[in-house]
Amino acid sequence: MKKLMVLLAALVAGVTLLSTPARAADGDAVLLVAPARYTVMQVAFDLARRYPTVLVSYQSADPSPRLHVWNGYEWMPLQPEDYRSGSFLQTFPSRTLLLGDDALLPASLRDVSAWCPETKQFPDLETPALVNAIGQYIPFTPSDWRWFAGRYNLTLTDTSAARQKQLDSESYYDSTAPVKDPAPSFFKYFTRSRRSRASAADAPIEPVEMAPGEVITADDAADPVPAN
Repeated sequence: MKKLMVLLAALVAGVTLLSTPARAADGDAVLLVAPARYTVMQVAFDLARRYPTVLVSYQSADPSPRLHVWNGYEWMPLQPEDYRSGSFLQTFPSRTLLLGDDALLPASLRDVSAWCPETKQFPDLETPALVNAIGQYIPFTPSDWRWFAGRYNLTLTDTSAARQKQLDSESYYDSTAPVKDPAPSFFKYFTRSRRSRASAADAPIEPVEMAPGEVITADDAADPVPAN
């Protein structure tokens, strides 16, 4: 079972991207729509280094947000109508991640259902929260978690161990188990009376013991003859 990792205690690392080659994770590509902010774009580029990612940046709000798409070498202007139709893509990604809350993310960028079957919006743009959300959604491998922890000088915590410990301490038969609904009433096809009758029928037949009685002999039984 894959371990679920969480990155805590954020401290943003260096300015430039790492120059070492990175492994692309398995799975389909993802479209990442992010605001043109330095820290957010740093996470976006780091994600693209380890996972097949199409990057789209946005500035300003509706009705005419300013869009750009990264072609691997530079940012290219992207028309909103091309974004909504998906015509700027050679192949459609299976997932779209929208970064920013409702006040920041233009509403016109949220509807890509015509060409993308799954979308997810992440409102929190703080680096540790953003990495955690993306990593759990994709999901990251243990190697990915270690890479991002080193990249941003973060502490790596395995929450699956704590969760497993909690599950091991829970018991169905005592008060430590979380009970949300009342227990069902006694099953009508398995009642106490039926169980008692079944037990009595299956029990072996014990022999009947006769209580000892008074023994009368032949001499005692005859009536005495009266004397003349």
